[in-house]
Amino acid sequence: MNKIVISPKKGKQGIGAGVWNLGPGRDPFGGPTRAEIPVLDRIPLLAKAGITYVEAHDVEISMRDVPRAKKLLKQYGLKMGMYTPSFFADPIFKDGAMTSNDSNVRRQALRNALQAVDATVELGAEVMVFWNGREGFDFMLAKNGRDSFRRMVDGFNAVGEYAKKKYGKKSPVFALEPKPNEPRANMYLGNVGEVLYLISRLDPALQPLFGVNPETAHSRMAGLDYVWDVELCLEAGKLFHIHLNSQDTTRYDQDMPFGYMEPLKDLALCVVLQDAKWEGILAFDVKAPRTDRQEDIADILHTSAANLQRLWAKALKVDRRKIAEFRSTQQYTALGGYLAKCLY
Repeated sequence: MNKIVISPKKGKQGIGAGVWNLGPGRDPFGGPTRAEIPVLDRIPLLAKAGITYVEAHDVEISMRDVPRAKKLLKQYGLKMGMYTPSFFADPIFKDGAMTSNDSNVRRQALRNALQAVDATVELGAEVMVFWNGREGFDFMLAKNGRDSFRRMVDGFNAVGEYAKKKYGKKSPVFALEPKPNEPRANMYLGNVGEVLYLISRLDPALQPLFGVNPETAHSRMAGLDYVWDVELCLEAGKLFHIHLNSQDTTRYDQDMPFGYMEPLKDLALCVVLQDAKWEGILAFDVKAPRTDRQEDIADILHTSAANLQRLWAKALKVDRRKIAEFRSTQQYTALGGYLAKCLY
């Protein structure tokens, strides 16, 4: 099976995608519109779509599924790109995991996180992502914000200490994924700045293990610019992973194909990543829409990958000297015109 390659690119050239990208089409207002494909049966579909790096939650590939998953990955020439604990699906986490007001829930969250560390290492992934899921609140003063923040600091310190002590230099790194809202009205770690601040409050000995997993759609949900969010992560040396997709302004989390809504901004993002010589995986967090048929379920991956390849190639041809000239003369409208010419 031919793997999609983004070349020339420093470091990892293959594309990443999650098993959840090929879901049955359910949403908060309606059930599935396609037959549910067993999670491990999605691995061959990802391989067929040209994916190299597979991503999964612990509720999708549990510890007991790890041996079979490893065999499938080897059989289809795939690698585990990222693994993540689900702190949002189980009813026990209805009011958060690390920040729950219930100490029993917080302890369960930590147990899940530590087991996810073990699964990450066993599957061979170098990155473990934490999405804040239900870490937040819907009603004012439902949680003490300062206590919640300290609970997250304590929780991530415990995870980092466990990984460092058990695995040493083989420990995965941890990428925290910001999102401003949904499913909670107000989410902790709502943007890149909040995540970077939290990392700065962790044990200094553990801070090198923690970085950010910015998602382009999540930045747009917050009304923020994802190119700047990525630049901020790069400047801090904390871009540990990235999720690419599209978002129609500040709506619900849509997970549309990368390169669909704002191709000019995506071109700029490719320029930024190229100039930074970023070596990590370019991964998609997209979702096959309810309207796609079963036989077309991978179209969202094909479309995202084709757009990325086109934009990456166009970004390589952008004359950086011209950008520097436009900046020095402050001809920003002309710069916008030049980038549009490069795109179109």
